[in-house]
Amino acid sequence: MSVQAGEPRRRRLPVATLFASILTLPGLSAGQGLPEALTIETQRQRAALDAIPASTLVDGERPRLQGLLDDVGSLLKARRMGPAIETFASAAPGVAAIARAGAGWDDTGKGPGKHLDDLAKEWEEVGRALKADRARFPNSIPAGQGAFVRALAEQALGQVDEHYAVAVDYGRFSGASAGAYYLGRAEGQLSVALFLSRLTSDSTRTVGPIPALAGPIARIENDIVEAYAKPGSTAQHGNFIVANSSLKLAKELDGQALRLGSLATLLRSLLYLALATLPAPAADQDAVLAAKADDFTERFATSKRDHSIGEAFVEKARVALEKGRAGGEGADRERLRAAALLNVVIPRYIEIMEGLDK
Repeated sequence: MSVQAGEPRRRRLPVATLFASILTLPGLSAGQGLPEALTIETQRQRAALDAIPASTLVDGERPRLQGLLDDVGSLLKARRMGPAIETFASAAPGVAAIARAGAGWDDTGKGPGKHLDDLAKEWEEVGRALKADRARFPNSIPAGQGAFVRALAEQALGQVDEHYAVAVDYGRFSGASAGAYYLGRAEGQLSVALFLSRLTSDSTRTVGPIPALAGPIARIENDIVEAYAKPGSTAQHGNFIVANSSLKLAKELDGQALRLGSLATLLRSLLYLALATLPAPAADQDAVLAAKADDFTERFATSKRDHSIGEAFVEKARVALEKGRAGGEGADRERLRAAALLNVVIPRYIEIMEGLDK
């Protein structure tokens, strides 16, 4: 790809250096708060993303990931900490994925680049590294860490094996670079899991134990089956796909006793089910939805128990309401997201948590 006159030239790092810059777990200083740590790590990810050599795959993915990292910065400035952390957790594995996918793979099997045999070798090497690094994930929640941060750390940890397991098969059927992409996602998910597992704040609220979530998971599974059987459901196929895949991950996390991650993930499944089945509310419902968000905020703030998972979903609803009020073609979609969160997802979260206290 040629560089036009006046265009800034990206600094290309050697592949080994690039992987180290993305996957090395950064240190957290003793006085560093959660927003500061996330800001620094987001900047590090942005620099690593910019340094990845150009390719068709990389150039197709880079703008989306740059947008997500920009969103993290905007959310941090707006003090939307929950959505900021969640957006970071979504973006960072993609940076690691395209870093590995863009590292000189030849999908034809005939050129001078790396081929499937190289992918199989890297798969073995990465597998050994993942096994060693997984042992660094703390079994207990550090003092001052909120339930939502821990939930996202567990969520990332739970996706490592899934991406790692399919990497070589994807390489065989879709090209070596596609297999490398999933191998990089496995590395990226573990790096995110380890980073988030160490983030703390000055919170003194109690993160209570979460028992097995088989009942809530089964309820959503039944709801998905019933909803998908109705006429016209295929028009919402994309939302149903995310609802199903999220519920599958929630089951796996529950089986591994990663219960906070399971809880956050089953709520994500419920969100996409609601998006698939609910009509968008009218614009005159904005004030009603905003009042509900205020009520939930007050309820969670006055509790001695850590409700940062619920609070993060309220923040997501507020962000959606703000986007809806801004107008444009996505306004109805954002208003629907806010309604789904405030009318379905957060009430179900409260129901689950109240059931734990009985």
